[in-house]
Amino acid sequence: MKIVRMHSYGGPEVLQLEEAANPTLRSGQVLVKVEASGVNFADVMRRYDSYLEPTPLPFVPGMEAAGTVVQVGEGANKVKVGARVVGLTVSGAYAEYVALPEALLSILPDEISLEQAVALPVQGLTAYHLIKTFGRLQPGESILVHAAAGGVGTLAVQLARLLGAGKIIATASSPQKLAMAEALGADVLINYTEPGWTQQVRMATGGKGVDVILEMAGGEIFNDNFKCLAAFGRIVAYGSSSSSPGQFPNLRLEVPALQLMKRGQSLSGFYLSSITNKAELILPIMQELFQYVLSGKLKLNVKHIYSLSEVVKAHQLLESRQTVGKVVLHP
Repeated sequence: MKIVRMHSYGGPEVLQLEEAANPTLRSGQVLVKVEASGVNFADVMRRYDSYLEPTPLPFVPGMEAAGTVVQVGEGANKVKVGARVVGLTVSGAYAEYVALPEALLSILPDEISLEQAVALPVQGLTAYHLIKTFGRLQPGESILVHAAAGGVGTLAVQLARLLGAGKIIATASSPQKLAMAEALGADVLINYTEPGWTQQVRMATGGKGVDVILEMAGGEIFNDNFKCLAAFGRIVAYGSSSSSPGQFPNLRLEVPALQLMKRGQSLSGFYLSSITNKAELILPIMQELFQYVLSGKLKLNVKHIYSLSEVVKAHQLLESRQTVGKVVLHP
């Protein structure tokens, strides 16, 4: 089979298309013929060895795959050959075939395409857990979604409304991206590259501040979030996209501990890999996401599709921050 493998850390050029043997199944695994692989910013961080955990070499990137089951291993007895599935993996999805644990696979409804499906395991689960599990959004509360035109952001704007948000404030770096966030349901649009964005958030909330902030920028934007956080507000950090390539994220953060204590505020972090072996935090949420998609309440924006041989182009686009919505590879 064809795979994408990296033998060193660095820019997109370290990603090499190679030949390899098909995976050998372990107990409880199934072999999936990959028809769509998701490309995520975590893959970029892996490439620079700047991920939250070490990236061993050689390494095959890719955390999510959708396709058809072609072989069932010993101990796997729920998924049949021929089933259309989508699932998470620590690595290995940039390939024509991948071995996935049956216990964490979701069977796809016929109405959902494989390209749509692969937009959900990383970004859909992340958006849901940021809002509901860690952000603890309550009905009618306000929420601030940074990078609202990105993969997680486009889903978070929509899910925030579905999960009961009263006011959705979206930030992005250009008028075009803000227009996309507005089309998805954002109530307030703010360009975070312009000065005074925190004052705009406070004005949009009548001076109260925002109840939940989904933080993925890092750096000065991370620090500025505390200026527009409401009493008893929650910030959930899940990335550091403003870091330079190869820079370890979140090295210079300023957490105002006294403010947190005096105003009952909280800061938490979310790391998707910490739930990849917890079926109870994956399978029921995936089913809920499927239902939102089938009902038309959740729109999946798959804008960029590349072949496996074009993986360098896909990473160049993602790293340039010119993407809108999901980036997908076709093996």
